[in-house]
Amino acid sequence: MKKKIYLSVISFFLLAISFSPLFNYIREYMISDQINQRYEINHAEKGYNTLNVQELTVDDKHIKIQEENTGRKAELTLWDEEESVPPGDIVNVQFLLNGQKISTPDEIWLSNRERGSRYFSWIDILTVTDRKTGEKEINIVQRLTDDSQPMEKRKWKIITISHDGSIEEKMLSYAQRSDNHLGVKLIEFSGTSLMGMGYHSDITKSYPSVFFPLIYPFLTGVVGIFLLIIIVVQLLIELHNRRIIRRNGR
Repeated sequence: MKKKIYLSVISFFLLAISFSPLFNYIREYMISDQINQRYEINHAEKGYNTLNVQELTVDDKHIKIQEENTGRKAELTLWDEEESVPPGDIVNVQFLLNGQKISTPDEIWLSNRERGSRYFSWIDILTVTDRKTGEKEINIVQRLTDDSQPMEKRKWKIITISHDGSIEEKMLSYAQRSDNHLGVKLIEFSGTSLMGMGYHSDITKSYPSVFFPLIYPFLTGVVGIFLLIIIVVQLLIELHNRRIIRRNGR
């Protein structure tokens, strides 16, 4: 009896500490798999992982990034310091579609670094094909908060240009990212997130080690379930034996 109590305590303890991270892991991978299965996402500028031009034509849609200098300089980032380059200009950018304005101006920090691009970590233009419907759309992703803002306060703007030319603009914040799974994928793919960002939790973005997540929460969760199965099996066997004894006693 004492052995069962000890096993029960250990089992429930391991399951209690493992449930939340295991649930978050499974949920993140399931959402990611669903998005990857349904959507094909690519950079609109071929051959680049980040946007490197001010004008771009995708199919029959000409997109232009219009800059307005504010006269201010950005703070030096870690990447600027690594390459010993001067701080970039702070400019207001506005997007034009076939010569027509489709957004309000928002600030970004231009980059002077050789690596990356002029709009590195601030803007990217992506093409998204819905494998279910076959429709292709263009998504302009722009980070709205500067490099000094903590992840919890970061915000992005996503402008969607549908195949028929209709335009939709959505704001997405880190705090409300779980409301727009595709939006999170676009931000991650565009490189404007600066740090790894999950759909509900950032648990899959942490640096893996032997302890985490191999030992905790996967191994602890498996051991907890295994011990629970042993306890249940033992209880069922005892219950079965008691029924046999009662029948024989009659």
